[in-house]
Amino acid sequence: MNVLSSYRLSILLVISIVAGSAVGHFAPGVAAVIKPLGDLFLNLIFMIIVPLVFFSVASSIASSRGSTVSRVSWMMLLVFLMTSLVAAVTSLVFLLFVQPAPGAGIALKGALPVETPSLLVQLVKTFTVPSFPEMLSHRAMLPLMIFSAAVGIATRQLGAEGEPLARVLRSGSQVAMRLIDYVMLVAPIGLFAYFAATVAETGAQLAGAYTKLFIAYYLFGTAYFFLGFSGYAWLAGGRNGVKRFWSNMLAPSLTALGTCSSMATVPVNLEAAPRMGVPREVSDLVIPVGAVLHKDGSVIGGVVKVLFALSLFHLDLTSGRLALAIGVSILVGVVIGAIPSGGMIAEIAVLTIFGMSLEALPLLVVISVIIDPLATLLNSTGDNVAAMMVSRAVRLPADTTATEPTTVT
Repeated sequence: MNVLSSYRLSILLVISIVAGSAVGHFAPGVAAVIKPLGDLFLNLIFMIIVPLVFFSVASSIASSRGSTVSRVSWMMLLVFLMTSLVAAVTSLVFLLFVQPAPGAGIALKGALPVETPSLLVQLVKTFTVPSFPEMLSHRAMLPLMIFSAAVGIATRQLGAEGEPLARVLRSGSQVAMRLIDYVMLVAPIGLFAYFAATVAETGAQLAGAYTKLFIAYYLFGTAYFFLGFSGYAWLAGGRNGVKRFWSNMLAPSLTALGTCSSMATVPVNLEAAPRMGVPREVSDLVIPVGAVLHKDGSVIGGVVKVLFALSLFHLDLTSGRLALAIGVSILVGVVIGAIPSGGMIAEIAVLTIFGMSLEALPLLVVISVIIDPLATLLNSTGDNVAAMMVSRAVRLPADTTATEPTTVT
């Protein structure tokens, strides 16, 4: 029952999507009638996303505690970045080889630039806007995030003088997240109507594209889980490191799959890490921080979303776009993943950075639902092997007091 409760919303959304797709296929006239309900759902999200981003980003920075940067924390960040980069590059190569989405025949209309601007022009347009009102739009996610981060940094640096604003930001973040909860109450109806209309317009190609994405993600994700994590464990401790890692991975893996939550897996990871040879000074820092910042499964999902979005609008896979795809996937999986309710922000960031129409937002959100179980498994269990590599790099002695888990008979 706990597993069903953890996946209840995801199951309900999948049922709504399947039912909507069936209506779109068998009753396109009905799909056209209920299409405004899908538009209403999108409009509600677009109205809330700006205050959500501002309050979430600003409050998370303004409320963060200062700490002394040590070699452990620096090495932790380096390991996080390294594994994220490996996940992004290898998944991109794999997806380009199997081509799960390009050429699917789904062409969405959108305001796309006819000419590709220079790199400097594109960077300026991506990270800035000409005026403050233009920043208060879901079409300017990165400028809004930069402004929000600047507000949070300034508030934190002011100390006691900035504390009143910090309290307002924290309260605003909670209110914005509650508003998102309200909107998600109508998500099944909204997605039902949206997919009914989309399938009626695109035909069966959409279902085929999702099926191929599902197969591609789970094939690569499973290989990354076994081969990638084994490689990281070998780097951390050779053959013995691989043995220690996998002999203590059952409980964290089952917890991640059963709860569908990286945070819920933190206590189990902290218990397993010392038996993998990770000293407490490392595991007590790397694992909690990793639950927020280290998300290889989400990085791989970011690559999938970028390639899927490019295929929706039939954009060529140029070298510039592929390089940007790697950067965006790390941004989506690591930076935005650390923001409360960052998932919706991630999809909008993918579309806006590449200059695509936001009408494709629900199509990308569905990918998160499809990949969620395996993504959570990779996100959660990857923190243990990262802690092993950090321990090897800083050469701290292993925790000799670690014991095997108690077995109840």
